[in-house]
Amino acid sequence: MNSESPYIRDLLSTVDLEAKPLRLFVTGSGASARPQLLAAVHRRLIGREAAVVTADFARDDHGPNTVALIDNALDLDAAELTVILEILRRTNISAVVATDMVDPRLAEAAADFSATGSVLHLDRLRCSDIQTLARGYGHALTPDEAGNLESLSEGHFGALDASLRSPVLDLHTVGDALRAYFARAVGALDAWQREILHISSIVQNLAPDELEFDSPTDAFDRAVGTGLFAAQSPPIVESLAHPLGIGSERAALDRILGRRIKAGVLDIDTAVRLFDAGVRHPALAHYLYDAAQRATPAAAADLYQRAAVIESPSAQAILHHAECAASSGDLDTAASLTDSILRDQDVQDAQLAVAVRISAAVSAVCGQITSGADLYAWLGPMRADAESAFGAILLVASGRIDDAGAMLAGVGGAPSPGNTGTGLLARGLMQSMTGPPPIALNTMSRALTLPRAPATSHFQADSPAAIVATALMHTGAHDRARDVLAKATAAQDQSSHLWARHQILAAWAALLAGTENPVAAIPESAITDSLGQRDTLFLRALEVGVARRFGDLADVRRTWSRASGTLFECSVNLFDLLPICELWLAAVRLGDTEHVDHLIDEAQNLLRLLGDPPLWSSLFHWYGVQAAILGQSPADLLPHARALAESAKIHSYSAGLAEAGRQWLLVLQGTVSSDEIESAARTLDRIGHSWDAARLAGEAALRAPDTKSATTLLQLARSFRVNTPEPGSSREDAQALPDSPLTEREHEIAELVVLGLTYREVGERLYISAKTVEHHVARIKRKVGAQSRSELLVVLRSLTTSNRIS
Repeated sequence: MNSESPYIRDLLSTVDLEAKPLRLFVTGSGASARPQLLAAVHRRLIGREAAVVTADFARDDHGPNTVALIDNALDLDAAELTVILEILRRTNISAVVATDMVDPRLAEAAADFSATGSVLHLDRLRCSDIQTLARGYGHALTPDEAGNLESLSEGHFGALDASLRSPVLDLHTVGDALRAYFARAVGALDAWQREILHISSIVQNLAPDELEFDSPTDAFDRAVGTGLFAAQSPPIVESLAHPLGIGSERAALDRILGRRIKAGVLDIDTAVRLFDAGVRHPALAHYLYDAAQRATPAAAADLYQRAAVIESPSAQAILHHAECAASSGDLDTAASLTDSILRDQDVQDAQLAVAVRISAAVSAVCGQITSGADLYAWLGPMRADAESAFGAILLVASGRIDDAGAMLAGVGGAPSPGNTGTGLLARGLMQSMTGPPPIALNTMSRALTLPRAPATSHFQADSPAAIVATALMHTGAHDRARDVLAKATAAQDQSSHLWARHQILAAWAALLAGTENPVAAIPESAITDSLGQRDTLFLRALEVGVARRFGDLADVRRTWSRASGTLFECSVNLFDLLPICELWLAAVRLGDTEHVDHLIDEAQNLLRLLGDPPLWSSLFHWYGVQAAILGQSPADLLPHARALAESAKIHSYSAGLAEAGRQWLLVLQGTVSSDEIESAARTLDRIGHSWDAARLAGEAALRAPDTKSATTLLQLARSFRVNTPEPGSSREDAQALPDSPLTEREHEIAELVVLGLTYREVGERLYISAKTVEHHVARIKRKVGAQSRSELLVVLRSLTTSNRIS
């Protein structure tokens, strides 16, 4: 360096270099400013024509202008140190002493200097020190920027001083400067120091007795004194790294590995660093395989990958690796690993069954449950054994009821809570095909009461909570579905793929219960690019459902555009009917059904294969009723109404939907009975369809033959909307009756907008253009001070519950 650092000048300002005698004692490792401070002191003393003695201290001709300068006392041998200690005891002699650390032999001298001169204890630079150093060179660093520099340099003064001298600071420039500095620093060390430092960057808490040198303590202390010992900063580690080859360092690492494993003190971080450094000892592979058995899924998958480089894994290790990879979202690796087991002719049946379960589950997450069902059909009940219940679930979901029955009959394995729970779920699912829905739901729900093994042990196509919640949503029990999902979510790690799925399904239950914006309640961490195709389908269809119920046509078109792409990857199965049906209604509303018609046909065929089970088919047929209504096609409504009427014989939920469908058909045909409409609407509200109840009453009000009936039905529709308050609002807030600033015509338009009609549909009913309706809505928005569409709808609902609108 050609110029003295401002930081060094500030340090020297605290020392009286003119003192007679000059007594200065400085401690600090090579990472501190000690070397630079001593160099600056030396320059200043020479500049003042002082006789600076840096060697041969035993001479007896020290004059009054002589200064003994010891750059690092620990570099001296025993004889030299004895002479130095004698000189330091003579307090009339000027001396500047520096040392890496306070050696016990120098403790007395340090105490003397405290009384007769100055003592400076220097350390690595911390965040605030780095900001001070930077200001000396004209740079203003934020705490975050200084913290980043501290991590990169590990507080090494020399490196920081060199990098901050640059007139322009950026990450690239600083990184280059740090790497160049550390490369020079490491290059100046002897071979032993470099070897010790490299090992210390790999092995945590390295001790001198773990190294086999002639003088391990001396060499070790010198390495520690460099300030680079146990470094983890990338620029430092890069400067120390080199191929291990077959030299003494490789042997030392192998020896340390063996000793630590034998003593039971090897830790995961050190084991991983040993691998990354090039150690390929079989003992390291065994350690990594054992550690993977106890690690979290993501960590275990990484450990398995490393161990497999050293030693080929067993089939059991491959399967656990696949479980962990799948659980941590690496579906490609999971599929590749299970494929290797499925191709192995010598694998045991139990291991083959586990591979099938994992592979089938990966297919399900990717939206291809039928592919998973094909795998189980290939495996057969005889080889499935303890995995049979998982297979039965997928086979039912794919419409293969006979295969599912055969698979369920072959369920084996110990009657543990986990196995029993999966078996209950499968049997409940089978019951839902033929028996009364309450009995099937009871059997499935009992599976949730049993304790389950950790999520790392069984990667499944779906969780029991998700399947039970989906069944509950198909019967209108939305609040209960949310409770089931909330309990499951509370017990899960957020890294689990099922955690995100449960969040999305909970939002679905909220939407079906009438909540306006359930998407906002989904944690941001759940909506990531790592979502599988299945959960992406549910998320995009959920957004469409929100737009269809609470947005305008532009919102529906926007969300449909995002969601329609998922239809190209969609495979119809029992558990994915909800999103398909929601996209069906959006397609009908937009007049764009060509991308969904084949899926609806497949869904109908699937339900027919399963015997049109009321628990699963009723909601589908209710969507069919709504599709016919939106398409203004009474003829298309009839088959769905008949199916609901048939299911009504054993299912009260179906009966409620059937009656509502019959009333919708009558309304479309121009026949409105206020009493029957009210009864059907109240039933819809009771079975979990408040939004649909409001739509039915509102549509009937617009077609009522007299004003009294229309008013009664319109008030009924308002009551259902009131019964579904926004999240975070109270029932009292929703029922508030503020003074209305709207005109009579604006009241009419507000009524219809709140009921979910598009501008075109409002215009058709009021015999005005859609553009005129849009102008009215813009005026209403200004009058009520709403800043967004959702805020406008909240205000309008309050206004339309007022007694002033009737």
